[in-house]
Amino acid sequence: MKSPLVASAFSPNMIRLLRSWSWVRSDFADDFKRLSDAGAFRPDGGSEKIWTTRTKFVLRVPASQGFDVAYKSFFKIKYACKYILRPSPCASEAANYTLLTEMGFPLPDLLAAGEIRSGGIGILNNAFMVSRFLGEYRSGVDFYVGDQVGNIPLLKEFCRGHLALLAKLHDRGFVHGGFTPANLLYSQGPDGMKFCWIDVAECAKSSLTVPVIADDLIRLFRYLRISADVRRELESAYLEAATVRRTDAEELFQVLEKRIANRMKVF
Repeated sequence: MKSPLVASAFSPNMIRLLRSWSWVRSDFADDFKRLSDAGAFRPDGGSEKIWTTRTKFVLRVPASQGFDVAYKSFFKIKYACKYILRPSPCASEAANYTLLTEMGFPLPDLLAAGEIRSGGIGILNNAFMVSRFLGEYRSGVDFYVGDQVGNIPLLKEFCRGHLALLAKLHDRGFVHGGFTPANLLYSQGPDGMKFCWIDVAECAKSSLTVPVIADDLIRLFRYLRISADVRRELESAYLEAATVRRTDAEELFQVLEKRIANRMKVF
């Protein structure tokens, strides 16, 4: 890969679909080079592996500026040909980090991103993204397999906060697409609960029909061990936070109940 383009902020215009490219935020450039040269971004480079699948992994890597970074890599690209004229998930996520941050949504600082492509038609071989690791935050996984299972008051606070953000996103005409507990972070402090989003690669402009709205909610609700009454209470919280009226409580409840039936997580 060529030397990274260094800039103070990432722009979607930096994505090049037919060739390799990389970007690094100017105040992280020295650390990025040091960590890359030391092999800290390799899965066997000694960094803590915090998440992995057959095609991607996330590492927690100490930086020299007093914080850790999360390095996400799509190291095995399935159906690479479909990305010849499309950005990788990492590139899409980097673009959405810029867009959502500008809209006022809480996300970790984006520090670097890039793609490795080969051949004259730009076959995607690898893609990566680096963001600040939020060690003080936990994910919503706590509420279905973690230490907060059954803590309904805390779960409601968590859901209400993130549903208010989702309503704001829908108001702007965007669907989330990845609104699952694992991608929704929270932190408890003296000033109350704080919220943050990760993995926003699927956020996109949408017509926001009622089924589309219901699907975004189902991505959260399907993991939660809550009653239909609690779920309806949380649906009402979403509607109260929305300023653009696309549905009402009864219609949303009926559509959601019909679509969620076969998608509930089995524990």
